[in-house]
Amino acid sequence: MTGDIVPVRYQHMTWPEIAAAAEDGVPVVISIGATEQHGHHLPVCTDWVLPERILVEAARHRRLIVGPFIPFGYRSRPGSGGGQHFPGTLSLRATTLISVLEDVLDELVRSGFRNIVLYNWHFENSGFVYEPAFLVSQRHPDVKIVVVEDVNPDYTPERREMLWPDAFPGLALEHAAVIETSLWLHHQPDMVRTDRIAPDQPERVVNHDVLPIDTRLSTASGALSSPVPASAEKGRMLTEWFVERVLDVLDEEFPREETTR
Repeated sequence: MTGDIVPVRYQHMTWPEIAAAAEDGVPVVISIGATEQHGHHLPVCTDWVLPERILVEAARHRRLIVGPFIPFGYRSRPGSGGGQHFPGTLSLRATTLISVLEDVLDELVRSGFRNIVLYNWHFENSGFVYEPAFLVSQRHPDVKIVVVEDVNPDYTPERREMLWPDAFPGLALEHAAVIETSLWLHHQPDMVRTDRIAPDQPERVVNHDVLPIDTRLSTASGALSSPVPASAEKGRMLTEWFVERVLDVLDEEFPREETTR
């Protein structure tokens, strides 16, 4: 892969630049995140800042527009995001999230984009990203919309050993733990409160949800497994794997020779 393409963020572009990119068939990739607690050591912007950083890195290797991020997501659940009982988390109801995404997609189509990717970082958004894409696709069958609800790379046994030498907790319990902490340490270490990193784990781990919220399914800190093994070097490796994953999707769905002139 080459590294000579300057990343282009949608919010930094003028309208003629946006119109020209749309006319050229350049894919626009929208990161969909959340404003959600991430333990005592990570900021609440984690779920929309980190995917944008990944997409900026991907844009160094092929032409794409790093689209406007969605900073709010669906309600946090105890077993995957800590839960709605934490201060700081700002969530949307499902119907609101679907409507927001539908409106954003319609506006991108109105601006001329015909190649769009929805890149979801927040687990709880799953299912609510496909619905607006489907609705817009019905109205605009000439527009190609790719929905990536699981952005994770393939965590092979070798990769799991590198990241979690003691034991892999499972992706649901990786909230505010090794992956996200390592990515922050690599991309912007000053955002990590390293003195507050500490092991934690839920009292209960089950494959169902309970309402009213059973706080035993979460933790006191909000991190669902230990972030202690995180490191900047792991963040560098993870960035490469995430970038590789999104580039594979883009290259498969929007071959480079068809999207650049």
